[in-house]
Amino acid sequence: AAGGRPCDAKDFGHGSLVCACSATYCDTLDPVVLPAPGTSVKYESSKAGKRLERSEGSFQRNAKTTDFHLILDTTRRYQKVKGFGGSVTDSAAINIQSLSKDAQNHLLRSYFSEEG
Repeated sequence: AAGGRPCDAKDFGHGSLVCACSATYCDTLDPVVLPAPGTSVKYESSKAGKRLERSEGSFQRNAKTTDFHLILDTTRRYQKVKGFGGSVTDSAAINIQSLSKDAQNHLLRSYFSEEG
């Protein structure tokens, strides 16, 4: 599988960056890979320009730290997340149809494919 394409960041003021997507370019994520046992994966976005940046970490049993404490009980399962939904309203569809076919394709892939 191909690697991700970086964000084409645009500053619209007010401390906010967005990733620009056009008919010729749209950012994508690296393929999602499950972490090794005992490790974690974090995706981070920020006002400073991070856009779903992936980093890996590891769990330490009974670590003595004051900055962050997480208790993970793998014996109890509360829910299973299958994915995150999205919807297209009639007004969104009208706006999407006003785009070129290539831009429509990039937009829909960003929302509804494994690359987005």
